[in-house]
Amino acid sequence: MTADGQAAGGAEAVPLLLFRLGRRWFAMDARAIEEVALRGQLTRVPMAPSHILGVTSLRGRLVTVVGLEQMLGGEGMLSLDSSATLPRLVVVRDGDYEVAVVAHEIAGLVERTLSVAPERPSSAPDFVREEFAGEGGPVCLLDPRRLIAGVARLAGAGSEESAP
Repeated sequence: MTADGQAAGGAEAVPLLLFRLGRRWFAMDARAIEEVALRGQLTRVPMAPSHILGVTSLRGRLVTVVGLEQMLGGEGMLSLDSSATLPRLVVVRDGDYEVAVVAHEIAGLVERTLSVAPERPSSAPDFVREEFAGEGGPVCLLDPRRLIAGVARLAGAGSEESAP
């Protein structure tokens, strides 16, 4: 690693935020993280798709809260009562769009050189960029832009071309 953050071969080392939801570990480019809120009051949205857990107010703005487990095809681990308090929220931004992802634990930042041609698990949705070995087990590296586009697509908020 050079002093300017470049790895051998000119690849850039990217800061990743590691977080856990249930027993699964995830990572995301820390530069796409708007903030990490320690707790959030969740308000359910009637007739919303299962991956949209609800909305929360963060510093005066409404943010959509999504469940990664539902987006990955699993069962939800959080209570879907009319109101619930969430452990932590990782707020991801891409341009004007932002969503909050629920996390049980924030493990901190690590630097990783991203593969030019990542090997994404064949059954994984397109927002899973790749999977790599971490200290706590396998880590799913999420693509923030594709995650936000996937949230909109699953909610029926436009076609592939109009998604962010």
